[in-house]
Amino acid sequence: MGRKSSMIKVIGTVVTVVGLAANLLSDWVKDQQMNEKIEEKVNEAIAKRDKEDEES
Repeated sequence: MGRKSSMIKVIGTVVTVVGLAANLLSDWVKDQQMNEKIEEKVNEAIAKRDKEDEES
């Protein structure tokens, strides 16, 4: 019975660690997507400003 209990504890710990890693990875991916969107919008704004400067 003791071995079974130890195995369940180990499995529970592993599942917790995997869940934490998945959560951290998900947050990192969201941050990367946000950074990409911000960079895209900044580049669009700069291109628009440059175009307006050329027309003036």
